[in-house]
Formats: sequence, C-alpha cells, structure tokens
Amino acid sequence: MTAATEQVWSVDGTFDMAELAGRPLYRFDLAAVLHRCEGGLRNPGRLRLVCEERVLRQAPDELVLFQDCGFFLVVRSCSGTAADAIAQSVNLALLKLFFGSDSLAAEKLAPLFRAADPAEIRIAGRNAAAIRPVPAPVIARVETDPLARLAASGVPGYEGLRLGFLPVYDLRRGTASTYLCTPYRADVEGPASLEAVDPKDRPSLDEAMLEHSLKLTSDIAAAHLTAAAATPVSFETLASPRGRRLYQLALKSADAVANPFLVIKIEGVPAGTPAARLAEIVATIRPFAKRIFVQLPGADMRLNEAGQLGAIGVFAALPQECGPSSALALARMLVRSAEMQRACCYMENVRSPAALAIVRDAGVRLASGAAFGRAGHCGTARDAIAALAKAGVRAA
Repeated sequence: MTAATEQVWSVDGTFDMAELAGRPLYRFDLAAVLHRCEGGLRNPGRLRLVCEERVLRQAPDELVLFQDCGFFLVVRSCSGTAADAIAQSVNLALLKLFFGSDSLAAEKLAPLFRAADPAEIRIAGRNAAAIRPVPAPVIARVETDPLARLAASGVPGYEGLRLGFLPVYDLRRGTASTYLCTPYRADVEGPASLEAVDPKDRPSLDEAMLEHSLKLTSDIAAAHLTAAAATPVSFETLASPRGRRLYQLALKSADAVANPFLVIKIEGVPAGTPAARLAEIVATIRPFAKRIFVQLPGADMRLNEAGQLGAIGVFAALPQECGPSSALALARMLVRSAEMQRACCYMENVRSPAALAIVRDAGVRLASGAAFGRAGHCGTARDAIAALAKAGVRAA
C-alpha cells in the first residue's frame, strides 16, 4: 500500500496518510504518567475513552490517532506557533487529568508531547491495533459511542450497551419535554443498568454522558426546538474529591451554566443520606450548572427540616415490584417534597398505565417509563430530534 492510499483509523474515521503532508504533528506519550492512574485507566480501552473526551474538548477541529498508551495529534486548523499552542493546551488538560490540580504550573512539569514525523504513524500502523492500515471499501466513520468503543475493546461489562436518550414526559402537557441520556440495549426495552461495570469507570462515564447530552443540546438549538437534554451524574462521582474535580472541570469547560437546554440529574443517592449532605453535593456543581435535579433517598426523608437543597427538581423511581398503595405513597411523598423545595417533581420507571394514572393524579409533573409504550423507549439523538419536530415543539 503506498503512502498516497494508506489509511489509518482515527476518532473521525479513516484518514489518508497523504493528508499529513505539511501538517503539524505531535506525539503524546502517556506511559510516564500511567503509574499515577487508578488501575482501570491502565486498560487501553478505558484510557482511550477518558483521553479522547479530554483531547477533543480542547482541540475539536484536529485529528487524533490513538496507539497503545499514547496518540498522535494532527493539527489541521493552523500551523507554526498557533499549532504549538494547541498541542500545549491539550498537554495541560491531560496533566490536570492525571495530576488532579486546576492550578498546575505547566512549565514546571515535563511535557507529554513532542514534535513527530509522519513516518512514525506508518510504522505504528503496521504494528498497533489502535492505528492500522485499512482497505479502501471500509465504512468511512468509526463508531463514536463511548460505550460501544469500550465493548469493542473487550472491557467487561459494556457488551451490547449503547448511549441513547429516554423521553421524559410532562404530564400536564402530554408531550416529551426532556430527553435523558442513558445506557440501553437495542434488544431490551427501557434503560440498562450500569451495575456490571467497574465503579472506577463511573466518573469517566459521567463525563461521556455529559458530552453526549451537550451534543443533543446543540442539535436542539440548531433545529429551533424547545426541549431539554438531561444527563445523569453519580452521587459517588460528586462525593469523591477526584471525581468531583473532573466533573466540575468538564462543566466549566463546556460553559454548562450558560446552556439553557442542559439539566444535570444527580442519581445513585444512598438510602438514608441526610438532607444536609444532599445540599452539600448539589452545591458542588451549582456554580457550573443552573438546572439540577436530585434523587430523594427515601420515603421518610424530612425535607421540611432541612432547608433548601438548591435544586430545581427532585425525583424518585418506582420500585420494580410496586403495588398501587406503595406507588401512591411514594408519589405523594415526592410531590410534598417538591412543594417544600419549591421545585419540580419527576417519577421514573413508571411501568404501567395504572401506575401512570396514580402518579398523575397525585400531582407528579414529569414521568418516564414503559407506561408510555414505544414512545417511552430509549432512542438515538436523531430519534429525539425527530420526535420533537413531529410534536411541533418549535421555539418562539
């Protein structure tokens, strides 16, 4: 295969080697800092997911070619000192990721990158699985779903998982007003659980779901529609110093506080968590996001004695096996809690028409689940935009 026709895998799809001519090229080597990572990040699949999200946030117009525990950055938008500046911004973002500080003095740390030669990529293409020659008839774009990439790399717990969007219905208007980013399986109705994945992966998955949701908000704005994209974040991510720092940085980098279409949903709250602790967790991201929903950890929670949580919404999930009386009690608790907080209330996992009637009659405002039939199932971002357009939810 000649240099003119040789192609390699990249995050954007296939790329002709001939297009490298004259473009600034940098090699990022992460081997020197991997010893600082948690064990999960030493897996190539997990490492690629985390780094890819970080790099593409800093350099969305450039090309990233992954290989083992490093990657090549091809700068296509500029050259000279401007290209060096882009490489340095990626370098700083990765140093913050690995060393966990928002106030790094980059000049005091050895850079992770150096200028590279295109010949290095051709050699890597013959010897590495992540960057390899591909024949011409291949589909021009690789799968960009982060869960699908992890499954393809052989990481346990991700087989068959995809990221999609679950419609959340406004029970007063009878239309889907919000789309919640969630993992799902194509052959199974409703959201899929993340219980099988390594808990150490959750912070990076929360970031991936945030990125996925932000893309949907861009699509919503471009289509002149009125709806929200909600993204989940684990209570444990925000409770741990490292996870919280990474998520705050992701929100800040995306300017999420200025995004009118984005909702953050804090989930996985342990049973018995006191209201004061919930308020502390909400406060960790309030400077970076305006619209926050938080899960209530139990039916006996006394929010009237806890002051304001600082969230615009509270939610709960109907248990898998939940009789009419239990469903009614939970729905009434949720409505009372929302009233005390002057917030909106949302009930998820509403599985039947009977349960939906109970939830609606109790005064719950938002709901999702199998009770909505096919219209309540997970779909792609494209499905969400199509459904919104069909419903006629155009912005004024």
